Amino acid sequence: MDNEKFGSFIKKLRNEKGLTQKDLGEKLNITDKAISKWERGISFPDIAVLNSLADFFEVDVSELLNGERGKKEKIDIDKKIEEAIEKYKNIEEKRKAKKEKVKKYVKITSIVVFILTLLLQLGYYVILRRYNFEYVLDILPYIVNELMIISLCLSAIYCIRKLANRKIMTISIFTVLTLVNIAFMANNAFKNNCIVSISSNFSSEVILKVDKQSGAIKIYRDPKLFIFAREKEQFQYETQGNIKRQWLTNDVCSITYLDRDGNIREYVATFGDRGNGISYYYVTSALRGDWQVWTQNGTPTQLLSDSKGIRITKNGVKEQFNFSDCKQFGTIALVLYKEDVPKYVVALDENCELDDNTEIIKKGGTITLCEVSMNKTQKESLYCKTYKADDLASYDVISVKENDYELKNGVLYISYDGKNNIEVPGDFSSMINGYKENQYQISKEKTIFFYDEGEKRYLVYSDNMGKSWNTVEIEKDYSIESIQFVTKDIGYMLKFYDVAVGSAWGTISKTIDGGKTWTDIFYGIGENNEKVFSRGSQIKFINEKVGFLSMPNITGEYQQLYITRDGGATFEKLNIIDSNIYDFYELPTFEDGTIKLEINQGTDGDYNGGDYKEFYSQDYGITWKVLEK
Repeated sequence: MDNEKFGSFIKKLRNEKGLTQKDLGEKLNITDKAISKWERGISFPDIAVLNSLADFFEVDVSELLNGERGKKEKIDIDKKIEEAIEKYKNIEEKRKAKKEKVKKYVKITSIVVFILTLLLQLGYYVILRRYNFEYVLDILPYIVNELMIISLCLSAIYCIRKLANRKIMTISIFTVLTLVNIAFMANNAFKNNCIVSISSNFSSEVILKVDKQSGAIKIYRDPKLFIFAREKEQFQYETQGNIKRQWLTNDVCSITYLDRDGNIREYVATFGDRGNGISYYYVTSALRGDWQVWTQNGTPTQLLSDSKGIRITKNGVKEQFNFSDCKQFGTIALVLYKEDVPKYVVALDENCELDDNTEIIKKGGTITLCEVSMNKTQKESLYCKTYKADDLASYDVISVKENDYELKNGVLYISYDGKNNIEVPGDFSSMINGYKENQYQISKEKTIFFYDEGEKRYLVYSDNMGKSWNTVEIEKDYSIESIQFVTKDIGYMLKFYDVAVGSAWGTISKTIDGGKTWTDIFYGIGENNEKVFSRGSQIKFINEKVGFLSMPNITGEYQQLYITRDGGATFEKLNIIDSNIYDFYELPTFEDGTIKLEINQGTDGDYNGGDYKEFYSQDYGITWKVLEK
């Protein structure tokens, strides 16, 4: 006998009469649940009900047992019923066994879930919270609480079977605990807008919490199990709306938002390093070189990084960013600002490797450049066009000594401290031989150089140690032999218009406006039209009034020295020692109010092993005393 076929036949007969299970139950004085079990094949009527059922549907009992009309045959009804009941009994036993198995699995699962959620909460409140860790989502602890409540109640239902009314008690406990959990969640879980962003390879995770009332933004680091993290810092500015996140690399995430005044702000979360992981380095130094996008069409985006700063060329428009305009994040990202507005983010790609000695990106490393905007922006990958050898010691890296300069590829670099280089504006390509000792000046008060460009000559100078520069065009029909400033405004220049053998014709000029204009004040030693300088003459001024002029012999055997006490209007010859041996007067030095002067023997001197004399003056050259050796 097919139990399912029997049940389907009963259902078919009931539907033919348009009866519900309840209607049929009332006709037979049995419950609708019993009929439901017949039709589902999990129960069978006894002999009395079977006969009543056959009479009601006007079919033979054998037709009922066979599950179809017209199939009448002599059968042992008692035997058939006994077989059906036995079959139903086996089905019920299997069903109960399966139900018990499910209960067992539910019990074990609920116990495991309860233990895990309990340990999770204990670990958080007892350990992690002491080290300022928080759930990455404020709602998570309440979700964990609810899982713990559900698993606890299920465990109680299946483990404490002997307790009367255990289900009612468990449901009551569940309801109370859930309501309490919901109350705490409503009060605490929705104060912040919690933002979680994960990199494409799942190696890095950015967690932000934004106070919905104040707009304060906090960023979290050191994620544990992807659900805990520790507060790193609070952003400087509060936000008024959305926060844009864009992963530039798998360990660099650009975070852009508008502050409460509508100004665009930028923060970069970094998680990696391109060096040895120990030493801190500057991204601006690592970027040294000429970079551009991989393309041969159109106008490629370019980035040039040198001692002057960083220059971005995009769509044919150039923007210069000084080092003061650059803010470094970690050791792999840089934000470029223009008047405190973030413009670009530069990130060192994961293929970057730094040279141990120069801390410059080695050959093959690329960088990512991205504009800062609340709108969707395109990140661009740039490669370095500058040739890089395996040894980067000579790679376009300018090493300048303190208060000195270096010329490279038409660019003039200076340094005030021997560490930080400054690029002097101008094209110095024509100065291939560099400068003589007195043709430039590098000092805190005044830094000045000159250069020729075509048919023009320019003076370029700074009064604030390279923070800003001025350029002035001057005449080019003379050579500059010496240039010196005693203050930022007062300076002197020795210039020659013509030279012949050992003589030179020119002037000493003076400026009182920092170098913008110059006035000729002295035309050389001699009378009337015979006033000349020596071919190797130099000037050295101590202050606005006192200065010196050297007049060397062409052979270098002797050198005369002249002094002025009226700012270069007149000079008189110095005769400190009357000697045919010690006759080469060097230009003096001046320090702490003392002038020091060396008189040696010149190129023909060999007396006493080339001995020399030293003198000093503390009254600006009026009197001189021997400096004891």
